[in-house]
Amino acid sequence: MSEFEKRYGEKTIGGLIAKGTRILTDAGIENSQAEARHLLSHYLDMDMAAMYANLSDEVDEFTAMRYAKSISKRATHYPYQYILGFTYFLDYTFFCEEGVLIPRYDTEGLVLKAIEMAPDKDIDVLDMCTGTGCIGISYYLMRSRDGYDDNVTLADISEDALELAKKNARKLNAHIDIIKTDLFEELKDEKGRPLKKYDMILSNPPYIRTGDMTKLIKDVRDYEPRLALEAGPDGLRFYRRIIDEAVHFLKDEGKLIMEIGYDQYLDVEKLMREAGFKDIYKTKDMSNLDRVIYGTLYK
Repeated sequence: MSEFEKRYGEKTIGGLIAKGTRILTDAGIENSQAEARHLLSHYLDMDMAAMYANLSDEVDEFTAMRYAKSISKRATHYPYQYILGFTYFLDYTFFCEEGVLIPRYDTEGLVLKAIEMAPDKDIDVLDMCTGTGCIGISYYLMRSRDGYDDNVTLADISEDALELAKKNARKLNAHIDIIKTDLFEELKDEKGRPLKKYDMILSNPPYIRTGDMTKLIKDVRDYEPRLALEAGPDGLRFYRRIIDEAVHFLKDEGKLIMEIGYDQYLDVEKLMREAGFKDIYKTKDMSNLDRVIYGTLYK
């Protein structure tokens, strides 16, 4: 018996999955079995069907050790996506690294709404607070698939986010512009005027109230960047700035489409209405919670 088997007790595919599941369950990880399976699948470079057809096969010690270390790390609530180094968003796989917000399935609705609202022509689009780039890159790729060649710009203040967005754009062959800026500051000329105007501005800005940060699950609270989450006492700090400036950066009939917290629609709708936006609506996420707000600016 190897040293690994003595310490871990298992070395078959089935045994490693069962052991990993028990460790994650004891640590309070919700999707413990699914995560244990997917982590082993990743290290074996084997799909689920192949794994389940070979549960009694032994795993080589190097791979088993890598798996065991990843299970131990996940048991601390270190995010699963950071361990893997990637995550899925719509039809694409995005690199995902510590220091940058992890894309959520709920955000896919923002991209789908933007695709739905885009006109039958090439347009200019800004993805503000881009993070991994999942919103702007997915939008660009889906529109390209439909035959459009939109000019898409990704913007963020975080160097880590911008480097990751560049990496994802290269990986997915997305021909887009990437700019470091504190919201719209670097998108203005020396007199403070917009260097360019857009047909659509998309954004998933920070929106967690300062007082709610301690209520977040440990995975998010302890490991994801506070810069991408916290937005002041009322959670509206970035909505105010984005909405106020977006009116200058949008063309006539331009669209502003943003992700919101489940209880923020009325507050953000009021900000948009007071800034001059019309036709303001919302869409819900898979849990039937308010998740995306959008409106049109008529000049």
